[in-house]
Amino acid sequence: MIKFDPDKNALFSPTSLDLFGNPTKALMIFDDEVWEDYIKKQDNIEVSPVKNDEKGVFDNFMIYKAGKENILLVSSADGVGGSAMSAVEMELLIASGINKIVAFGTCGAMDKKISKNTIIIPTSAYREEGVSYHYLPPSDEVTQDANSIIVMNKFFSKYDVHFLNGKVWTTDAVYRETVGKLQTMKNNGCIAVDMELASLIAVAQFRNISFASFLITDDNIDGQNLHENERDPEKLFKAALEIVTLI
Repeated sequence: MIKFDPDKNALFSPTSLDLFGNPTKALMIFDDEVWEDYIKKQDNIEVSPVKNDEKGVFDNFMIYKAGKENILLVSSADGVGGSAMSAVEMELLIASGINKIVAFGTCGAMDKKISKNTIIIPTSAYREEGVSYHYLPPSDEVTQDANSIIVMNKFFSKYDVHFLNGKVWTTDAVYRETVGKLQTMKNNGCIAVDMELASLIAVAQFRNISFASFLITDDNIDGQNLHENERDPEKLFKAALEIVTLI
């Protein structure tokens, strides 16, 4: 059993990455299509020469110049993700001066009636991973910041984007998503499954930063998708850029 300790003085603490351009906002991108098919092909996005103590360049970091402001773009865990790696990455960003983060990427729908490429605005995450229990007291769920939910609802409504609000099941055991688990989580009100959200919300709350996350349905663990919406990597990226300025 994990026992939560609220002491912020840990034996090992994250250190600053000395980020080029001193950004305070970041996008954590768990989506290869957005990163590879759109971001890396844009002339106005520059690779950030961020280096660690050994002078190694972080090739999964890029800088987007939004007027006079630098926004850090992070290809989180090279698009693979996972609770532990993503939480470590978020900790390093926060230690480096980032205080506003939007995370977005794909998830699995839990109802075949939910169209592929539907935007999910998580209201909360069901905690079936380990990381969040090191950052917050035990509970079944961790809720996403109410203001960020309002911001995202207004944004996607304004641009007439199809989206759903609902709970997300976060698990770090992708090969243990059983039929029984699926039904249990659906009974608990979950409409999608991912591998990072509960952890990221918990870290953000513990470190007291502004955080928002939206997801895009890809596969469907309840059967084959009955419908498919258009998927536009550019719109997803620009949506995240605008949301990070509003939260």
